[in-house]
Amino acid sequence: MNNRERGAKGERIALAYMERQGYTLLKKNFRAERCEVDLILEQGDTLVFAEVKARSGSGYGFGREAVTPAKQRNIITGAQAYLLQTNRFEADIRFDVLEVDLLTEKVEHIKDAFTL
Repeated sequence: MNNRERGAKGERIALAYMERQGYTLLKKNFRAERCEVDLILEQGDTLVFAEVKARSGSGYGFGREAVTPAKQRNIITGAQAYLLQTNRFEADIRFDVLEVDLLTEKVEHIKDAFTL
């Protein structure tokens, strides 16, 4: 399985997990301003911009460690573009990280992983 296939599998697992938790998918792999947001979800009045990090083991560390300040800025820029396109400026927003273990399909949901 190559990196793209691992990422797609991780996103499928993460999305299924989030839907079981009551979140609604608004957009998957949203691209704008040379940025990408893996999952844009909604729960109640809150928009959640989620970064999915899939791992096949612990050899490369935790997925959350790969969400560097530069990656955070990229996600924030993508979120701002989404808010502009959808005119959702009044919504509460949150940035989450979803760590997916591809071997066990376990998801670790890190709410408010970073802020603006």
